[in-house]
Amino acid sequence: MKKIILGFGIILLLGCSNEVEREVEIRILDLESRIDNLSLKNDSLKKQLKLVKSRNPIVYSKDFDTLENPETFITRALKKDTSLIPAEGILGGKMYFTGTEILNERFIWAEYEDGHIQASAIFSYKMGNNHQPEFKLISELKE
Repeated sequence: MKKIILGFGIILLLGCSNEVEREVEIRILDLESRIDNLSLKNDSLKKQLKLVKSRNPIVYSKDFDTLENPETFITRALKKDTSLIPAEGILGGKMYFTGTEILNERFIWAEYEDGHIQASAIFSYKMGNNHQPEFKLISELKE
C-alpha cells in the first residue's frame, strides 16, 4: 500500500513539474519574441537616425534664419492651410496634411490624405510680406 501511495505521489510531482516547465518555456518564448521585436525597432531607429545625420543642414534665407526653429514654423504654416492641397476629398472626407519634410531652403514635400485617397506634393516657399510663409504648388505626386 505504501508503494502505491508513494508511486502515486511521484506521478503527481512529475505531472506538476512538467506543467511548471511548460509555463516557463512559454514565458521564455514570449520574452524572446519581445526581444526580437525590440531589436527590429532598434535597427529601424538606427537607420532613421543615420539618414537624418547624413542630410546636409538647411541654410535658410535671412527671412527664416532669424527664427528660432524655422522648420517647425514653415511646416506648421503649411499644415494649417489645407486649401493648398491640390485634391478634393471623396466620400465626405476632408483633405489634411499627414507628413512634411523640408527639402532645402526653397522647397518642401508634403503628404496628404482624406482617409480614402493619399498623395503628396512639392511646394516652393518664401516669407511673405505679412511675415508668414507663402507656398506655391510645384508638383503633385499622385500615388
